[in-house]
Amino acid sequence: MDDNQLKTLHQEVSSRLSSVDFDRIWPDFAFFPFALYTSDRMYFEDLSSPRPETFMGNTSIDYEGRRIAIWNVDYSPLSGADDLDRLTAGIVHEMFHAFQHARGEERFPNDLRLLLYPDDPLLVAWTLREGRFLARESPDLSALLGQISGVRNERSRIGGAALGDEFLAETAEGLAEYAGWKALAQFRPSEAQKSLARYRRILDQGLHLFDARRRSYYAGTLLALLAEEAGLPLFHDLSSSKPLWELLNIPPSSPAPLSADEEESARILQAKEGKRRADLLASFRSRFPDERIADTRIIGYDPMNLTRVGDWLISSHFLLLEDDPEQALLGDRLLRMKKGDPRQVEAVYYSSD
Repeated sequence: MDDNQLKTLHQEVSSRLSSVDFDRIWPDFAFFPFALYTSDRMYFEDLSSPRPETFMGNTSIDYEGRRIAIWNVDYSPLSGADDLDRLTAGIVHEMFHAFQHARGEERFPNDLRLLLYPDDPLLVAWTLREGRFLARESPDLSALLGQISGVRNERSRIGGAALGDEFLAETAEGLAEYAGWKALAQFRPSEAQKSLARYRRILDQGLHLFDARRRSYYAGTLLALLAEEAGLPLFHDLSSSKPLWELLNIPPSSPAPLSADEEESARILQAKEGKRRADLLASFRSRFPDERIADTRIIGYDPMNLTRVGDWLISSHFLLLEDDPEQALLGDRLLRMKKGDPRQVEAVYYSSD
């Protein structure tokens, strides 16, 4: 994409944003500057320039003394108006992260610890049931939320501390996704309904059942929308220490025990996911056979492109290591981690080429 195309794209997004009432999404939320960029160029505030090295992923960062949203358009479909609508919603998501930062938000998950999520078939079964509840439309929202709360109690009993990180991800990312969806509902209601149907389908079908962080985007959005529709106090001080789920404080109803079919479905899905991960690891080990022993820690990463298989960590975007923080490990990478440790690296693997 050349500079003129980046400029035109920025103008298309800006046009959509001009009709968004940010304060209707969340009290005191406002527009933040945003940059669009590619592998080598960026467009920001009417100026094309080389991509800064600090631009990685889609996120919110400090740039030239200000908090801004950034988006890498190399990986975004841009074939039609619907794609531009979704891109704009994504940028509002990142603007909300900038807003969270400005308001003292600290409820962020330990993403690397989330990769050590418990591998328990009962937890899988309860999570699948919860997703189906979140995806429902019901005339009795109080009863539905009570069912969700009861299932979450079961999940917390099995998953322990891992659920704490999941609820933090749901707070940080789910509320940002909610903000993006609410913006989309303002400037393109029909596309917002399509996105809502997609969120529900993802949870109902368990499409991200084994990716707690990615699932939290959709679970958090649907939870926020259900809470809002039920008249619960969704808006709150973003510097609060409690995750959204705790703040909602929804009384649980007693869930029906898992059925034999639910447990069997969970075991089948878990076995399928285990094979996928084993095959992925085998592929990476064959591609990266040369070992370099290390004693370092991960200090930077793209949480959306990491997979942990036992003590192996697979990255498909970028990593930064403490012993060489200026040299990013880009693209596909394989690391061996200290057993049970989310951050400590014991070896890095390279291809023989």
